[in-house]
Amino acid sequence: MIELRDFTLAYPGGSPLFAPQTFTLAAGESIALCGDSGVGKSSLLYACCGLIPQQIAADLQGELLLAGKPPTEHSPAERTALIGMVMQNPETQLFCGTLELEVAFGLENCCVPREDMQQRVRESLELVGLWVRREESPNVLSGGQKQLLALAAVLALQPKLLLLDEALSQLDTTACAHMMDVLCSLRTRGQAMLIVDHDPARRAKLCDREVHL
Repeated sequence: MIELRDFTLAYPGGSPLFAPQTFTLAAGESIALCGDSGVGKSSLLYACCGLIPQQIAADLQGELLLAGKPPTEHSPAERTALIGMVMQNPETQLFCGTLELEVAFGLENCCVPREDMQQRVRESLELVGLWVRREESPNVLSGGQKQLLALAAVLALQPKLLLLDEALSQLDTTACAHMMDVLCSLRTRGQAMLIVDHDPARRAKLCDREVHL
């Protein structure tokens, strides 16, 4: 799914964020990115999904391949099928009027047939425990529920690789336990994941191995 060969990156006018990295992430594998704050873990995720350098300027050194070619050489539709990302702050990913519309939004943009769309919306919301609230506004959800909704919206697109950027760091104990149950279930189903998380116990449950930047 992901292959890095002596890869690092630097923002304009700055030094490389981390030492050159060489590793692969196979289909069905889960890897944790570790390192001090500011070392570039989130930036590496942004590079994997193409936000860097297409939306965020940076100088890339070495090679990073997504399913055999640079992320920027995949069309937007191809990247959507390959990779999905849940960010630390769910507010940056939610903007529709109801939970149901939120999960359907990406599917509509991918021209998924209506019957398939309805099934995927229901399955994703049921997986995170929010189906019964499908007609409510995301604005009435707690922070943890918003994070689960953001995850549902990504999972509905059925990406082969899931990127999690500190997606559990702002959750209370109950919400974090629920999110962990969902992610552990995904792992047993063979979902490939690249995870940034500061908690060693969570990483141990979710990941096959760690890469230290």
